[in-house]
Amino acid sequence: MYVTKLIELIRELRNFTLFWLGQSLSEIGNRLTGFGLGIWVYHNTHAVTQLSLVIFFTTLPGVLITPFAGALVDRWNRKWTIIFSEIAAASITLTLAILLLTGNLQLWHTYVSAFFTSVCGSFQMTAKGAALPLMVPSNQMGRANGLIQFSTALGQLVAPILAAILIANIQLQGLLLIDLSTYLIGLLTLIFINIPQPESSIVPTMGMSTIINDIVYGWENIYSRFFLLILLSFMTIYFFVNGMTSVLINPLILSFSSATTFGSVMSIAGGGMVAGSILMSIWGGGKKSLSPLFLFSALNGIGLIITGIKPFIPTIALGIFISFFTLPIILGINSTILQTSIPPNIQGRVLSLFYTLAGLAGAFGNLSASPLTDGFLEPMLSTDGVLASTVGRLIETGSGRGIGFLMVLEGLLVLIISVILYNYFALKQMDEELLNTNELIVKNKIINTLDQEH
Repeated sequence: MYVTKLIELIRELRNFTLFWLGQSLSEIGNRLTGFGLGIWVYHNTHAVTQLSLVIFFTTLPGVLITPFAGALVDRWNRKWTIIFSEIAAASITLTLAILLLTGNLQLWHTYVSAFFTSVCGSFQMTAKGAALPLMVPSNQMGRANGLIQFSTALGQLVAPILAAILIANIQLQGLLLIDLSTYLIGLLTLIFINIPQPESSIVPTMGMSTIINDIVYGWENIYSRFFLLILLSFMTIYFFVNGMTSVLINPLILSFSSATTFGSVMSIAGGGMVAGSILMSIWGGGKKSLSPLFLFSALNGIGLIITGIKPFIPTIALGIFISFFTLPIILGINSTILQTSIPPNIQGRVLSLFYTLAGLAGAFGNLSASPLTDGFLEPMLSTDGVLASTVGRLIETGSGRGIGFLMVLEGLLVLIISVILYNYFALKQMDEELLNTNELIVKNKIINTLDQEH
């Protein structure tokens, strides 16, 4: 039954299907370039610091500019915002290809290109998120988000392997040209689809103070609805934990095993992510939105606990598979809740605030992992450390056990918060409120417009 509904979604919603296929291909091409540039930078500098700077310029600028992008997305035509962002990103890729082919590509060019690609990405991400509810009926939103998560999971699994193979055969310039061709295909699909525009709730004045007011208005819409505030807080914590986990997995495994084993475990993790996105695509998240979110986040916490509990590859592989399996489901359900419970004319502003806080939380998670393990937990769980006779008896001692202990703590945090929120919202019957939100959105469009004008 679920598979039939998914097939019906793809057949009936021509606009969404073309949009999804074109943007999925474009995303894979973008990931290929990202990995290829990373390889080029490291081979030309042999410095991890330079590679870290490329990653920094690819992520943080976009995160910081996203609230402004959200305010502008609600003012602009969403289809053309995506198109112009794609053209700008394609122009950056073309410039890099020309510089490389003429032998003029320098390291600082990669920093500049990463910065502007990040800015383009913030507009694309916000505009796409706000456009989806205009193309897909609310009862199919979960499956649509599942398909988008499937594209992301497939890109993360396939892009590193493809990039390594392609760069060895056609070098970086060939990789850039492939990326450019995927941008062109994505643009062609966008030209032939229709993305409806919501009723605008914004007065047609421009200026920095007006944009700031728009951002504040988006925050007020979150703050005024308690369950959205709780959801934002929970997802911020979740992305903080996820940011730490992404840093810890590598040293956790390599502390007692080989790089080949690490690659095998990460392939299993990628398979888990693909499997989770397929389940989300077929199932759609169910009729009740909040309950499944907290159930799968609790399962994610259990996966982290299993990952860190012992220096044993089978249990680590199982734990990471569970954690990565739940990731696209959690993200898909979260997106569905937001897209079906926020009026279309303010979705750019509200979604951008979620994206910004999630991105900052992930960045702080990345930065926090190393000091916590190297400075505190690793020494505490050394053979003669202060926790060796207590916690060490359960999770063992030695190299990497501080990392494992931090992952156990992460898992316990996510598990406890998920169980508490699941029980709280079950008692409050908040799922029923979310189911009735679509009617409230229609009724509140005029109210929101009047509020904004005053």
